Amino acid sequence: MKQPDVVVIGAGHNSLIASAYLARCGMSVLVLEKHEFPGGGAVSREVTLPGFLHDTHATAPGLLQGSPIVTHDELGLLSKYGLKFIEPKIFTMSAFADGDTLVWYQDLDATCREIAKYSQKDAESYRSIVKYINSVVPLFGLGMIRPPASFGNFVSFLEKTPFGNDLLVTMLKSAYDVVCERMEHPKVRMALLKRYMVTLCHPEEKGTGLNMLFVMASIHAHGLPIVEGGSQNLTRATIRCLEANGGEIRLGTAVKRVINKGGEARSVELEDGSTVVARKAVLASIHPHYLGSMVQGLDTALVERAKLTVSSYFATFMVHLALQEAPQWKAGELVNQCTQIDLIDALNFKDFRRMYDEPRWGQIAPSFCSGASVATIHDPSRAPAGKHVLASYTFVPYDLENGGPERWDEVKGAYCEEVIAGLARYAPNLTGANIMARYAESPLDLQRYSASFTGGDVNGLSMSLYQSMGMRPTPELSQYRVPGANGLYLTGPYMHPGGGLAGGGRAVAMRMLEDMKIDSGKVFRI
Repeated sequence: MKQPDVVVIGAGHNSLIASAYLARCGMSVLVLEKHEFPGGGAVSREVTLPGFLHDTHATAPGLLQGSPIVTHDELGLLSKYGLKFIEPKIFTMSAFADGDTLVWYQDLDATCREIAKYSQKDAESYRSIVKYINSVVPLFGLGMIRPPASFGNFVSFLEKTPFGNDLLVTMLKSAYDVVCERMEHPKVRMALLKRYMVTLCHPEEKGTGLNMLFVMASIHAHGLPIVEGGSQNLTRATIRCLEANGGEIRLGTAVKRVINKGGEARSVELEDGSTVVARKAVLASIHPHYLGSMVQGLDTALVERAKLTVSSYFATFMVHLALQEAPQWKAGELVNQCTQIDLIDALNFKDFRRMYDEPRWGQIAPSFCSGASVATIHDPSRAPAGKHVLASYTFVPYDLENGGPERWDEVKGAYCEEVIAGLARYAPNLTGANIMARYAESPLDLQRYSASFTGGDVNGLSMSLYQSMGMRPTPELSQYRVPGANGLYLTGPYMHPGGGLAGGGRAVAMRMLEDMKIDSGKVFRI
């Protein structure tokens, strides 16, 4: 490629989605990626043994199912470029240490029957909550796929109706408030709050109530599919679209900085000292904490406000196992129809609450709580015949007491064994020779892998209300433009709409094309 219209820093999920949209609209796009493989969080790697393919970060693109990327196949990923989904019959199962289970079906009636085993009142309340949030999903869903409105305008819009005011009050409450005001049985509460913890926010933090409602609604909206062949195939399909429309990706190419000359950002300096110049724009995956060091000449106050953005309350610890045989779950064969299983050791609600308080003090909770998935049950192509891969994530602090984040290098191996022991309490054959190999990633490892995961935060930044929508990551950066560096745009999980495989690059591409006055109506169908 000669001089491209747009130079893109980073080949993560959001960057690639944005790049594909730009290319589809006639822009020449060059993507630069420091790793020897693309994908960021949407990767599948043989980290244990040859032939065992593990989704090392994102495992289930549930959020993507509501995006026009899938619903309208705007990029042709499904119809042209080989993307396929496998949808297990059941969303997830909550399994408790005493043998009790609660199954979360995509079908609302079936889920309510499960909840009624514990409380008929809770089942009725759950049904009303899901119907309530479904009435506003179109409004919020549209907001997820476009550049965000200012937070003030959003609040002003809600204040105009009694319904909107009720929603605003819910937004200002905590996830814990929302659940405990509506649910009475401890196990229903624990199951819902465990599911909520995938947002990585503390459940009792005020301003997380709306997130809880959307966690409930997401169970029934689109299910929880996996990508056939691994999450890497989402990346491959996006790259096929990019390249089919004239785009190019260069791997093993690290960028040192964005050159901001006279308030104009049109070029980047590589680690080898060479320069790549764009005709129109630079799109960069730069975490807010590093904005000042990557882009010279920005307003000091803007840089300081970006540095003050806050990582998620929880970090994640990932364990991947290569198995001789599938787990034999005490919860029964129904687990094998689930995308994931939530494992909850806490025997009462008080202990459960204490469990998610431990990271506040830099401590790993003694009570085991994990999400686990066995992708090969649904997609045997990911391992040799008859063999399996298992992924487990637990919620931990990034900054450990008595040593800080660097202490993870010391304790990672021991904690990995604790996680395996916890899994074995629910699937007793997860021991001995059945475990052929194991691979663990601590929060510190996640940060080393990608600056987007600073603080071991796979969501980039906390998804708390004060860092959402038109305030993510800060109000002045929320429209993806960087003031004082004309032509520079930001993308990544720390930008709206947030972390996960949600196709967030769509919104930034929409903003860039609008600024460049390029007609995109034939590509963006909504």
